[in-house]
Amino acid sequence: MTTRLRDFGRAGAALAVVGAALVAACSSGPSKEQVRQEQIEAAKAVTQTACPPDGLWKECSLVERLLQAGLVVRRDSAPAHETGVPIAGVLYHLGSLASLEVFYFPDSAARRAAAAKMDTTPFVHYDQPQSVKGERSLIQNANVLALLDSRRDESRERIGDAITAGAPQAPRAR
Repeated sequence: MTTRLRDFGRAGAALAVVGAALVAACSSGPSKEQVRQEQIEAAKAVTQTACPPDGLWKECSLVERLLQAGLVVRRDSAPAHETGVPIAGVLYHLGSLASLEVFYFPDSAARRAAAAKMDTTPFVHYDQPQSVKGERSLIQNANVLALLDSRRDESRERIGDAITAGAPQAPRAR
């Protein structure tokens, strides 16, 4: 009986050591909140780079516009891909309820050509009602094609309005 208790004590101690090691290993990385905050700071850093207002969307101008619209913008490390779109895009998470795939083209003609080759039937315009299928919203402006995944009408409208308001324009000479 004493041997069993001694063996159980040893096993218990070993389990405690393994458990402590697992807890230490799991908690050594950043928390979800730390990762989220780092992503938000990275998005804000994008807007600090030189971003000439020339009528074309760039990542810095789009992220800045979304931040100005009061959205929490987190850039995903994985690129966005869409069938029929010839270039890789950028995936953003907007708050916890929306994701936005953005494809930046060199100009509006290239964007129009790519959009013409896409099957747009699975999408709705951002200000049109979704069916029970919850279609993604297709948003186009200047050189940007954006695909929004959100079930909230308010979010769809806010994001769509921010993009369709147009890319920053160069100041006019007086």
